[in-house]
Amino acid sequence: MQKKILLLIVITSVYLTSCDDLTVENNLSYEEKMVVRSVVSAGKPIELFLARTTPPNSAYDTASSYVYNAVVIVSSPTISDTLKYQGAGKYVSSRMNARNGEEYTMNILSGEKRAVAETQVPFTTTFQAGRLLTRIEANGDTSYYIEGVLTPRPGAVYGVTWSIIDGLTSTVIEDTVLNQLNREQDKTLLGHLVVRTRTLPPALVKQYRNSLFIRVHAFDEKFYKFFITQDANNASTNIFSQSGTALRWNVSGDAIGMFVGKSDFTVRIP
Repeated sequence: MQKKILLLIVITSVYLTSCDDLTVENNLSYEEKMVVRSVVSAGKPIELFLARTTPPNSAYDTASSYVYNAVVIVSSPTISDTLKYQGAGKYVSSRMNARNGEEYTMNILSGEKRAVAETQVPFTTTFQAGRLLTRIEANGDTSYYIEGVLTPRPGAVYGVTWSIIDGLTSTVIEDTVLNQLNREQDKTLLGHLVVRTRTLPPALVKQYRNSLFIRVHAFDEKFYKFFITQDANNASTNIFSQSGTALRWNVSGDAIGMFVGKSDFTVRIP
């Protein structure tokens, strides 16, 4: 089965380069931070990736960037668990599966460094309708995309991607990038949100027209500010670049990154 996993958040260690100049003083200060990446997905075990930033002018090494000796605790109002290290920076809970509507708190201790974050896993929403639409581009080509209508819930933001799920050929192909995120306040006077995917390759539409689906992604609303401040889906580019772009992480303390709740479901497009 061919599968392309949706990667909604790409947070890794940062490799910054600079050049030496005897006549220019570089005043860019550096402070090592932990880097947290965790999508708390409804129905799945809670897991978290933990690394550290890399100083300017240092060669980046993936293996040495992993933080393997941290104490990572995730708690909800009913249960708490210390996540176990699995290797390659990955920590996994053996006791906690994320649940819709549940709030989770993350606490990390690594040496003298601490990090904390909170999130809520959104409830799924009511999907009203979905359809395949076409658009004629300026060059005369026909583009295809899927549009849907849903009823938003408070505290969540929504995005959609197209999916191809063909049981006859055991083929699963999914888009990997959200076209946009919609907030509850973006709803129409009727209380609905109109959501759209990115364009689909025409060849896939022709081959799998009867196997088209839309995947609806609901995130904790904290994800919205990060999404709109990231640079072309490259979440690590501007961390220390002094570019004027302030990424909005929800992890605080001696760390950067996202700890964000998520739920999703698919709907077949007639």
